[in-house]
Amino acid sequence: MSGFHWLTHMLVCALLSVSGMVCAAPPIEDYIKPSKVEVGSLQISPDGAHLSWIVPREDRSHLVVYNRAREVISAEVGLEAGQYVHAYWWVSNSRLVLTISERKGNEETPSITGELWAIDADGSNGKYLIGENENRAATFVLEPTADADNSILVGVMGWSYSGEVPYLRLARMNINSGRLKESGGRLPVRYVDTVLSDSTGQARVVSGDTADRDNLLLYRDPADGQWRTVNDSRNSERLLFPLAFAGSDTRIYVAVSEAGKPDYLATLDLSTGKETVLFKPENADIGGVQLTADGRDAYAVRNYDGDGRGGFAFWNKTAPEAILHKELFARFPGELVEITGFTRDGNLAVVFVHSDLNPGKYYLYSRAQRSLTLLTAIRPAIRPELAASVEPLVFKTGDGLQIHAWLTLPNTPAAGGKHPLVVLPHGGPYGTVDRWGFDPEAQLLASRGYAVLQVNFRGSGGYGQSFVDAGLHEWGGKMQSDLSDGVRAALAAHPIDPGRICIYGASYGAYAALMAVATEPGLYRCAIGYSGVYDLRLMRSQGDINDTAWGRSYLSEIMPDDKDWLAARSPTGKAGSIKSPVLLIHGGKDERTPPKHAKAMRDALTKAGNPPQWIYKDNEGHGFFDTANALEAYTAILDFLDANIGVKAAK
Repeated sequence: MSGFHWLTHMLVCALLSVSGMVCAAPPIEDYIKPSKVEVGSLQISPDGAHLSWIVPREDRSHLVVYNRAREVISAEVGLEAGQYVHAYWWVSNSRLVLTISERKGNEETPSITGELWAIDADGSNGKYLIGENENRAATFVLEPTADADNSILVGVMGWSYSGEVPYLRLARMNINSGRLKESGGRLPVRYVDTVLSDSTGQARVVSGDTADRDNLLLYRDPADGQWRTVNDSRNSERLLFPLAFAGSDTRIYVAVSEAGKPDYLATLDLSTGKETVLFKPENADIGGVQLTADGRDAYAVRNYDGDGRGGFAFWNKTAPEAILHKELFARFPGELVEITGFTRDGNLAVVFVHSDLNPGKYYLYSRAQRSLTLLTAIRPAIRPELAASVEPLVFKTGDGLQIHAWLTLPNTPAAGGKHPLVVLPHGGPYGTVDRWGFDPEAQLLASRGYAVLQVNFRGSGGYGQSFVDAGLHEWGGKMQSDLSDGVRAALAAHPIDPGRICIYGASYGAYAALMAVATEPGLYRCAIGYSGVYDLRLMRSQGDINDTAWGRSYLSEIMPDDKDWLAARSPTGKAGSIKSPVLLIHGGKDERTPPKHAKAMRDALTKAGNPPQWIYKDNEGHGFFDTANALEAYTAILDFLDANIGVKAAK
C-alpha cells in the first residue's frame, strides 16, 4: 500500500471522528448486494437520444431506457423472479432487442434461454419475438444492426435431446414481428466462439472448437459462399482468435496464440492469408480491441504488460478515437479508462473509469462541448478513499517458473505491525486469470484487516498458452505448490504475520484450499471451501462437464483417467492429514460440483476426528445466488477467519 493512500484513509477517518461519525468497516452487504448498474451494460442509442442500462436486483434484473432530452425514464422491461436481462442491443435509433437468462436451481449464475424480446425506446411496441418454448429452438443475435427490411442476423439452435450442443443455422429475424427467414445455412463448427459479420450484415468469419477441442477459424468466400478453413490448430499448432474487422471486409484483427509466447495482435488478410504483426507483448496476453465509432475498425488493444495493472497499446495514434482516449486517460491518473460505446456520428461516447479502489463510474463525453458528465457509480456505497490498494507481486517458483500475483493490502495499521493473510485462489482453473482492479470479495476481506493474496498459478490464463498447458495434470501438484511459493514471496516482501495465514476458495479454489492444509499444514492455519471439488474420481464421472463431447475431452486433457492418481490427488483421501479448522459451504442443487463432493469431504474429516463447520443450502447451486444466503455465508466466513487468524486469534 502506498503511504499516500494510507495517509488519505487516516485523514478521512479523522475527519469522520471529528464530525461524530465512526470510521467503521462497511457492512458486508455493500460488497455482496447487486450493484446499482450492471458492469458493461450502459449503452447509448445510435442517435444519442437515449441511454440504457441493466439494473440488477436480488432475484431478477430490469432493462431501463432514459430519454436524455426529457430527462425521464421512457421505458423499462421488468422481468419475473428468476429472470434476467442477459444482453441487449440497440438495433435501430428507437428499438432494442434483448435476450433473457433464467436462474435454475443448479446454477450460480443464470443461463441464457435463447428467447428474444423487443421494445421501443418510448416503451411502446413491446413484443416477445422468439423463444424455445414457441419454436423449439434457441435464437442468438449475431449482428444487431437492422437492415432496410428491419431484420437482423441471428443464429438458430434447435433443441437437443442428447445433451450435445447442436449446430447454429443462420437466419434473418424481423425486429418487429420475430419472423425468421433462413439466410446462409449452417455454421460449420459446433462449439461456436465468435462470429463476425461484414459491412453488409452477412456472417463472414467464424471461430470455435471441435469436439476434440481443436480450434478452427473459417472464412466464407463471398465469391462462391463456401466456408474455407483459415486455421486449424490441430495442424498449425497455433490458435487465431478473431477480434474485429480491420477497416475492410477482407481483413481482420486476430489474437495469435503460439507456444512459448504471450498472445499477440496481428491483422490477417482473409483473401491472401497474410499476417501482419501489430503488437507483441513481453509477458502478458493482449485483451480486446477498442473499436472506432463506426465499429468497423479498431485503434488500440488492451495491454497487460509492465506491472500488469493494464492499459492500452495504440497503433493508429492519429485516429480521433485514439486522441480522445489518451486525453481521457490524462484526466484520470492511476485509473483505467475504457470507451465502451459511441453514437453513430462519433460525437458522444460512453466512458467507464475504474481501478483497484474504484468499482467503476460511467461518464458521458461530448466532443462538441469537450465535456465529461458523470452518469452513475457502479457501487455508490463504496468510498474509494477507504478501499484497499492492490499491489503486484512477481516471483519465481521452485522450478523456475515466473508467476504473477496480486496482494490486496489493508489500509489500516495492524496490531504488531503485521497483517493476517487470506490466500484466495481463483476457480476455473484453466484460462481463468485474476486481474488488477476492484475485487469485491478481496476488498471485503481487506476491510476487516486481512491482506489478500491472489496467485495466477500455472494453468491460469493471461500469460500464454504454454503457461496454461503447464498446469495440465498438475491438480494437487505444481499448481498447488505455486500457491505456497506465492505465500513465501509475500512474506518476504510485505509485513504479514506468518502464524496467521488461511486459504479460502470456491470451486477449484476450494479444492486448492483443502489440498493446502492437507499437504502443508505448517503454513496454513485454516481452510474454507465453497462449492468445491474434493474427489477427483467424482469429477471424472459426474457433474455437467460430462454432458458434452467437448466437456469429456476437456476432462481427459486436464487429468488422467487413472483411479489411483485421482484418489491420491483428492482432498477426501487426505482428510487424516488435515488438522486445521475447516469451513465447508455448498449448495444442494450444484451440478458442476455435486453435493456428493462436500458431503464426502465432511464425512472424511469427521471420521478423522476433525469435523468441519458446515453450511448447506438445499436451494442453492454452484455458489450462493440469494442475497440472504450469501450474507449468511460471508458472515460465517468472517467469523471463522476472526476465530482462527483474526483479532480473536491474535488475543
